[in-house]
Amino acid sequence: MRAAESDTPVVVGIDGSVPSYAAVSWAAREAKLHHCPLRLVSALGAVSPHGDLRLPPRYFADRDRAVHDHLAVAAAIAHTTDTSATVTEITTDVLEGAERPALIEESKSARMVVVGSRGLGHVSAVLAGSVAVALAAHAHSPVVVIHGQTGQTSGVGNVVVGVDGTENGVPALEAAFTEAALRGTGVVAVHTWSQFAVSSAYCGELDMEWDEVDAAERAVLAEALAGWSERYPEVPVTRAVVRGNAAGTLRDRAVGAELLVVGTRGRGGFEGMVLGSISATLLHSAQCPIMIVRSGRPADAGRGQ
Repeated sequence: MRAAESDTPVVVGIDGSVPSYAAVSWAAREAKLHHCPLRLVSALGAVSPHGDLRLPPRYFADRDRAVHDHLAVAAAIAHTTDTSATVTEITTDVLEGAERPALIEESKSARMVVVGSRGLGHVSAVLAGSVAVALAAHAHSPVVVIHGQTGQTSGVGNVVVGVDGTENGVPALEAAFTEAALRGTGVVAVHTWSQFAVSSAYCGELDMEWDEVDAAERAVLAEALAGWSERYPEVPVTRAVVRGNAAGTLRDRAVGAELLVVGTRGRGGFEGMVLGSISATLLHSAQCPIMIVRSGRPADAGRGQ
């Protein structure tokens, strides 16, 4: 399926790390699928000298040179990625200030923001990078986090999406079907439920007819998916209702997937954008590319033509 052309870019945050270059490869293919520009950006970073300490001019010259070198490498990767596809407009830009606020600002006018799971810092070598976490929680557009060092996918996997049956999950479903249609693959819609949660809802009664509960949860998934196959008749859908841990189930189901799509929950705080616990767990543990779509704003992809 051919997507409608758009001036809204796929934005990639570059910091010179291997995962950020892997994000470039993935994002270049994504921009070609959507027939939209690819925008490569790198932030200069915030400088906060302590006391009277003054950084020498050479520090800033070296920093600027490194940022431009990182962007040059990223542009070369983008230009050589999947050269058989339609040529994508590729631009580069240096952003002032720290990476997190700069990329959040970029997300206001982006189709999506793509970053690597780990940056150059020592802390981010242990956990998913702080930039990725901040973006997933506060970005205005969908955020894609690339794990691993290549950004490659098999080209034959499905798009896996977590379905909770609420209105908050609709943007994630829209993104999942759009991405699957563009790739010519299917959607695996996963809905989970736990004995503890259901029991708590019924005053802690553990002696319940779990087959009936399972049937009710299947009805929740069916209702959530109603209408999507009509909108995307070319996308085959596999339904999975699983009794178990949501994050663990989605992580396992997404092994070998083209993409894992999950939503977030808005619960107050900074403009109502708070990363849900399931999304946060998957951000650290999923091994395929993961797209986090904030509740309340559908993915800026639109229906292909």
